[in-house]
Amino acid sequence: MLSVISSCLIDIGSKKMKYCASCGETALPTMVMCASCGHRNFSDLPTNNGSGENADANLQSSSNVSGAVRQPSGISKVIGPNIIPDGWLETPVTPWRRYGARILDITFFGALGFFLIGVIYFALAPYSADKFFAIFEEPSARVLDIIVSSLVGSLITGAIIGITGSSLGKVIFGIVVTDSNGNRIGLANGLQRDFTVFLRGLGLAIPIVSFFTLYSSYKRLTKNKATSWDEEKSYRVWHRPSGASQYALNTIGILLILLVNAGLNAM
Repeated sequence: MLSVISSCLIDIGSKKMKYCASCGETALPTMVMCASCGHRNFSDLPTNNGSGENADANLQSSSNVSGAVRQPSGISKVIGPNIIPDGWLETPVTPWRRYGARILDITFFGALGFFLIGVIYFALAPYSADKFFAIFEEPSARVLDIIVSSLVGSLITGAIIGITGSSLGKVIFGIVVTDSNGNRIGLANGLQRDFTVFLRGLGLAIPIVSFFTLYSSYKRLTKNKATSWDEEKSYRVWHRPSGASQYALNTIGILLILLVNAGLNAM
């Protein structure tokens, strides 16, 4: 009996209960001012525009949701413009086109860089420059000439690749180097990459050593689909799809290599 009466009293009391229109706190029927916020307007129904702990919780929940929308999971941050041409592929790899591009670059840029260094050197210290370049006129300095010009050519090529993603040889043979997001790798990374190519791929351009390092790099590229210097830095190498136009460009690239070498030997 008492339990039934108590239940009835609670029901009657709850019906007579009122709620603050500002913070939503419950108030007795006789109250003229909210004990929580001091507001004087009341409602017979609970409100959802709560403040205090409820408002803080709602604000935190809203912040978490908006934060999740602003930074969705699984989306990596891409810095800079994507430079991958439409339709270009990572596989199948094209080791011979990459080798042709490398030879054209180090031959052309090596000769150009060596010439510019000579012009500057002679302008600043002609007597010293004359003695220095006289070393390369000796037949015994042929290997040294190849090493130095290959190093200069590699560094210039690396700088161009880092800034643009390609180079003279790579444009003709259809190759672009990017980072893992498809962006340019940058000047410093370009220099570092091509110096590593000069060291590991070309074997310091020493004729006998170069044969073994090039063969080793070729085997690794065909097996792993990436060279060691690109795999370590997560660089990606893209190729223009093979076709009649690319075969024509390959032929032009080979002819340019022969012409540049013929011109250098004639000097």
